[in-house]
Amino acid sequence: MGAREEIGRLLKEAAASIKSDAKGAVAKLESAYAIARQSGDADDTAAVAEELARGWARRKSAARSLYYASKAAKLAPEQKTSWTTLAKTCELIASRTAAGKERRSRALYKACAAAFNKAASMTKDPEDKRWLLELAGDAARQAKPPR
Repeated sequence: MGAREEIGRLLKEAAASIKSDAKGAVAKLESAYAIARQSGDADDTAAVAEELARGWARRKSAARSLYYASKAAKLAPEQKTSWTTLAKTCELIASRTAAGKERRSRALYKACAAAFNKAASMTKDPEDKRWLLELAGDAARQAKPPR
């Protein structure tokens, strides 16, 4: 079985079990990530990194989720999905951030706004672009310090 087929199989299995067994699904995604890195295909590695970001967010591990989301954006900077994954991950973690950590939350919302803007600049669909810019504006408002 080739690397792509193995990655596809692991992604499919992880997607099927993510809701019932997040820990097992993340383990499968980690295996797929290792295979993708060994194959050297940046697009495959970025796609698996996006799934890992979602999986680790489900397991409530903010650091690992952000790591894989930013890794996906670095590996595939020309893909809109990488930037939207990064933006959504930042937004999710910022919304979960504790009340005493407002500066961290604002920094995450600022990164979220920048990622949504980057994704908006890559889309041709006007409705999609408007929606992404609206999300970027909302995140930018959240990033501003209270008066």
